[in-house]
Amino acid sequence: MRSVLAITLMLATFAHGEDQEPSPFERGNAAFHRGQFKEAVANYQAQIESGHVSATLHFNLANASFQDGQLGRAIFHYREAQLLVPRDKDIAHNLSIIRNEVHNGTPPKTGVWQRLTGFLTLNEWSLLAVIPLTAWLAWLAAININPAHRKNGAIMRPILGVAAIVLTFITLNVWRMQTGHHWAVVIQETTARFGPVNASPDQFKWFDGAELEIERVHGDWLLAKDATGRQGW
Repeated sequence: MRSVLAITLMLATFAHGEDQEPSPFERGNAAFHRGQFKEAVANYQAQIESGHVSATLHFNLANASFQDGQLGRAIFHYREAQLLVPRDKDIAHNLSIIRNEVHNGTPPKTGVWQRLTGFLTLNEWSLLAVIPLTAWLAWLAAININPAHRKNGAIMRPILGVAAIVLTFITLNVWRMQTGHHWAVVIQETTARFGPVNASPDQFKWFDGAELEIERVHGDWLLAKDATGRQGW
């Protein structure tokens, strides 16, 4: 399975003076090419912690994590990269392969709503919503200023208004989905319990690569749910 993974190391060009130290991103790329994947992961993570984040950085970190056997970390960062460039085929291909490996060839299907809205970024959906919304509001303002224009565009005006409202609704839902608490298990296994106390009995285990949505927080405990609907603390 790993042999068919597209390991494409995305490179970025930085202008450096002769005496300037390479960035963590560049050190990560160098370590990846040497086959030192743990070092590459550490350097890419340092680049993220510096606040300079990009789809390329997440993609490279995901590739290095996968090569180091960290499936959950790889899935998490492929998903982060996909939020920034949702139509990138390499990201989609690699993410699909790792999900197949985690779920033994039967990964949970992506929800219909996510498939319908996931081909655009949040910024792109926002732009689509702003254009008709701005035109509609400007039209309404013009009518209030000069009622004689009320008959102009009597058909198109409500259509434009409905389009603006629908696109705004979609944008708000995409924002809610993309800014929600989506996690992945990045250790070999973790136990889900019935309640948020140590004495609570075990329910089942989630393994490296399980993708979870955090539904509630109680102190240091998280109520998580996976794609099959199982949930536990």
